[in-house]
Amino acid sequence: MDFELLESIEQFKHLKKGDMILVRWSDYYIKHTKGIKPIMLYDIAKILGNEVICQSRNNHYFNYEMYVKRNSVALEVYKVSIK
Repeated sequence: MDFELLESIEQFKHLKKGDMILVRWSDYYIKHTKGIKPIMLYDIAKILGNEVICQSRNNHYFNYEMYVKRNSVALEVYKVSIK
């Protein structure tokens, strides 16, 4: 299993629906979002513009442009590859 820390907009532009990501969320987002834990694993549900929709049911998402600028509810995002 490989983990790649996503740090650039270019890396996010290569993501697609079904890719697996690991996200560490901010305490604020954990308190105010249903069904969320500090670290969660997702198969990407969809990408809309610069938003990564991790889970539609409970509205788990983040804006990757804000993430790259370190101004996001997502504190760390890793692409997970299983070999």
